[in-house]
Amino acid sequence: MLAVLALMVVFTLGTGLLAVATSNYVMDQAEHDYQAAFYAAEAGLRHKIEVMRAEMDRLYLEGSYTNASAFFNTFWGRIENDEILNLGTVNDKSVSAVATVNKGTLGDDFCEYKIHSEGRVGRIRRTLESTVRMKYVSRTSTPLSDLFSYAIFADGKVEMSGSPRVYGNAGTNTTVPKGFYLNDGDPIIHGDVVIGHNGDIGQVIHIPWGSMDNFIKGESRVNDSLVKFPVIEPMGNISFPDVKGKPSLEVQGVDVINHNGGGQFSKVVATASGKLNLNLGDGDRLYTTEFKVDGAGKANVYMSGDAEIYARKLILDGSGELIFHVEGDKRIYLETLDLTGASSGNIISVEGEGRLLLFIEKELKRGGSANINLNGNPSKLIVFFNGDKVDFSGGGESPCFTGGLYAPRATVSLSGSATVKGSIVASTISMEGGASVYFEEVVDEDDPLFGEQNQRIGPESFVIISYGEK
Repeated sequence: MLAVLALMVVFTLGTGLLAVATSNYVMDQAEHDYQAAFYAAEAGLRHKIEVMRAEMDRLYLEGSYTNASAFFNTFWGRIENDEILNLGTVNDKSVSAVATVNKGTLGDDFCEYKIHSEGRVGRIRRTLESTVRMKYVSRTSTPLSDLFSYAIFADGKVEMSGSPRVYGNAGTNTTVPKGFYLNDGDPIIHGDVVIGHNGDIGQVIHIPWGSMDNFIKGESRVNDSLVKFPVIEPMGNISFPDVKGKPSLEVQGVDVINHNGGGQFSKVVATASGKLNLNLGDGDRLYTTEFKVDGAGKANVYMSGDAEIYARKLILDGSGELIFHVEGDKRIYLETLDLTGASSGNIISVEGEGRLLLFIEKELKRGGSANINLNGNPSKLIVFFNGDKVDFSGGGESPCFTGGLYAPRATVSLSGSATVKGSIVASTISMEGGASVYFEEVVDEDDPLFGEQNQRIGPESFVIISYGEK
């Protein structure tokens, strides 16, 4: 009898313990599912916020909206659909999130949106909500990519005499009589001519004889607004450290020097048949008063990460050759680029998957035979020039310059047989003799120029007002 009672007690205790264990397991699973539903809701909410932010960036990049109403109407059409995320399984239960958005308060230059995200794990539901405010910021200048859609564009006068050719569209902001001056000879534009806002085509465009069709093969039209040249930082504000008294980095004869990292040097020189290989990586800065390649010298500059070069003068003489191997957008800052002593050939070239952004503060001096990025890709080189004069004279192989040139304060002159492949944006432009400009895309829409995404987008443009569980 006692044995039976003992067995019953053990059985009862075992059953109780099993029930407690089962109950704890079920509770643990339920708690786990409850937390998973929260994380699912948060994933849906964050995803929708990022989708909205990306669409805002995309609209600003498109740059075709001049008022808040049109901007917000287009934006709503792109983000109004629900976002459904399938996030796998937890404890053999499907996990998902459904994010919806509704319009809130609409002001003159802002709109609020309420985002509702429901996380689902089996039958469990948890909800998070957020309110975001978007502010429309009107464009203060024309994106540089728009200006680079022309073969040539001048803020002021364009003058062509002799037999120059432009293969692409030509534009100007000027509205003054004869501001687009096609002088004696046979100047021809194989594209459209666009004059300044509110200008009179018959007054602004001057032709030497006959009809405009003889000289302008596309349309002649008036721009619907003033094209405002953007301010590109740090043009006009570049500082160069004093490196006088620092050691030099020189290679000559048949020597080869490999230098890894940045540094401060009084001068960097590759001369005679010397070969200099510079390897600059993330965080590296190279400072020098003079970077010179002359004779039959050759310099390879490899730039990755956020590497930069600061040189007061970059000089190429003789048959010296300078090759930049770049990954991503890489910046080089100069006071002067002097190519006057360079012989014919590809004096400066750009290789790699990246793009070279060359900032020149004061002087760009080119000899008659020097070629910059000859046979290269125009989208690989963009020169930002803050001086007042650029002279591309004839001679050398064609083209003498391949890339984009942004010189908002300069008169750019092309003469003789000088040929440019890419795009020129300047204060005024003069073409003489047999000079030619062939338009090619400088800024790819899939690879926007640095800073353009943020041209109008500041912290106030997209603000999260509230965020929490309902």
